[in-house]
Amino acid sequence: MKNLFLIAAILICSLGSAQNNAVENSNGKSLKFGLKGGINIASQTDSRETGIGMEPRIGFNIGGYLNYKFTDDFALQPEIFYTTQGNRFYQYIDGVKLDLIFMLDYIAVPLMIKYYPSKNFNLEFGPQMAFNVNKKIKLKAEGQTLTYDIDDFFSSGGLDFKTNTFDFGLNFGMGYELDNGLNFNGRYSLGMTKVFEGSDVVRSDGTPQNIKNSVFSFGLGYSFK
Repeated sequence: MKNLFLIAAILICSLGSAQNNAVENSNGKSLKFGLKGGINIASQTDSRETGIGMEPRIGFNIGGYLNYKFTDDFALQPEIFYTTQGNRFYQYIDGVKLDLIFMLDYIAVPLMIKYYPSKNFNLEFGPQMAFNVNKKIKLKAEGQTLTYDIDDFFSSGGLDFKTNTFDFGLNFGMGYELDNGLNFNGRYSLGMTKVFEGSDVVRSDGTPQNIKNSVFSFGLGYSFK
């Protein structure tokens, strides 16, 4: 948790410095700096198994952005934020529920193009690069919890199963911006690269799995004027 707040502080300070320089150059008319945070509903595509239940991992995102409105209708918005993603699986074995939680956290850097069909409402689309900074697997059963590094967990069993440190995706969303600086946003992020690599990233029948991130997020932000 201390590392999380440290990363958030670094992001805020870096974006704040960039905003100060940019506002001076643009007379504060077209460039805004903002902070944002929200909730993630994260899962992974192509990860279902017969007889195994699956639920999304509920997480969060926090960071900042620069919004450059270069025409009345369009804006460019680079962002940087910390985002918690992953997936949850469960299975009953002899009447005992076993939970398996993949916890994958990233520093995400999207570049969004925003279209404003009206003054306050916008639609957005853009690519996103993300860099993995945490990869844990948590096992829970009968009140007991064990946590391991994902790669170490599988390699200890002799399996070729590794987490990609880089993720690329496409974002689609919409938002509403109030005149006082508050804004609301809903976004879907579709992963385009495999989350895991290795010859043992397969289903129980041996067929390969092409697991990718899939995240719905809903957030609140504030743009400084």
